[in-house]
Amino acid sequence: MGNSLSFLWMLLQTIFALALVIGLAYLIFRVILPRLAVNYGSNNMVRVVDRIGLEARKSLYVIEVAGKWMLVASSESGVQLIAELDAAGAKLAEEEILKNRQLPADTAFGKSFADKLNEVIKRKPGGK
Repeated sequence: MGNSLSFLWMLLQTIFALALVIGLAYLIFRVILPRLAVNYGSNNMVRVVDRIGLEARKSLYVIEVAGKWMLVASSESGVQLIAELDAAGAKLAEEEILKNRQLPADTAFGKSFADKLNEVIKRKPGGK
């Protein structure tokens, strides 16, 4: 009898601890993070459109700054402008890349992790 009560008590403690962890995770993701998150929406003047790593500390970036598109290299020695891109052509290329990256709606995977994370960050407290 004492053994079953001990088991029941441990089970109740485990359920309580799990509920506490879930409650804290909910609080962090729904209340705290949205208030701390910086708005990475389209209202920013500078936007990193794409990045590709070349080596451990060398990358190429396509960035949009106030309507101008640029190809920039980043390395240990600093950041260098490689070329200014045609804005219309770059915008079309970005749309094509985004279209190709998206999964079909009828797949089992749905949205990417980045899309879901952006949704969580952009949600306002008390919303959905």
